[in-house]
Amino acid sequence: MENYIAYVRTSTGRQVLGLEEQRSRINQFVQTTGDNLIEVIVEQESGKNNYRTKLEYATNMCIKHGHTLLFTKLDRLSREVEFLFTLRNKGVKLRCIDLPELNTLTLGIFGSVAQWERELISSRTKNGLAALKARGVKLGSPQNLTTGARIKGVETIVRKRVENENWKMARMFIEHFQMKNGFINYTLISSELNQNGYKTRSGCLYTPETIRRLVKHSEG
Repeated sequence: MENYIAYVRTSTGRQVLGLEEQRSRINQFVQTTGDNLIEVIVEQESGKNNYRTKLEYATNMCIKHGHTLLFTKLDRLSREVEFLFTLRNKGVKLRCIDLPELNTLTLGIFGSVAQWERELISSRTKNGLAALKARGVKLGSPQNLTTGARIKGVETIVRKRVENENWKMARMFIEHFQMKNGFINYTLISSELNQNGYKTRSGCLYTPETIRRLVKHSEG
């Protein structure tokens, strides 16, 4: 039986739903595996800050008692691949619900992707704001939006983020499968994705045809 110290994080105090969603997934995971949840550590701090008090407490508990650090997504720990490997090299056992096959290879792959995404988002944001400013657009005026527009915008952002993450996770799983086995098998890959809890953009199970389309889309 595995003993877990769970780590739950959001960036701001306003993201209460994000905390509850992580808690819920962790509880469901532990109930499914039958393992032991020792403690849930909650922190509201930017992931850019690698010196987080509660994360330090959680990792020290894991090292001291041989527990495993449990979290829902890799970016709840960090989007810096170097920091992720630092934790692992310190002796912290890592378990990610969204990455059931987390090992040296996948930690490097997904950690690099997470870091690249953060850098890309930052670059796009800066370029976009600079372009708007150059056009004379007054920034920082959300009051110009109607309540309906704000709600629709938030719903769209959340939906697209989930959809993109589901596709991204599946693509990375396929790449890992191919690197590990040297071939692509649509039936086997769809079966393994479903067994490990992966979902499509619409929350459905994978089929061989879905994998074929995903591979074809990735190639071109």
